[in-house]
Amino acid sequence: SYKAHIFNDEPDIVYMNNMHVTLYMRDGRVITITSDEGIYDKSSYNCFFKKNVKATDGETIILSQNLDLLADEDYASVYNDVILTGDSGSLMADKVRYDFETELYEISMFSDKPVKVKYTK
Repeated sequence: SYKAHIFNDEPDIVYMNNMHVTLYMRDGRVITITSDEGIYDKSSYNCFFKKNVKATDGETIILSQNLDLLADEDYASVYNDVILTGDSGSLMADKVRYDFETELYEISMFSDKPVKVKYTK
């Protein structure tokens, strides 16, 4: 983080500017997540990224306005203007949930609008 604040009434919460987190996965992947702002909870290890979020493992790139990395539940929730791009194509959605255990994506919209997916071979 470029700049961080901790307040006396919330000693486990760190408010950050230019947040940057690197995750080293068991399968060897390295995931980098950056955002303009964010919150880190020292007690749960949960991270909440806000504004201009970018997450990548070198193959897949996810852009959004919010990403909640919930270490205590082993998943990430990406929402608000999500664009996911990978080798097989790209998609636009309101929300993408990634389960670190199963390595599966759950893609949804906040309304009844369809998810836009472009698949290429």
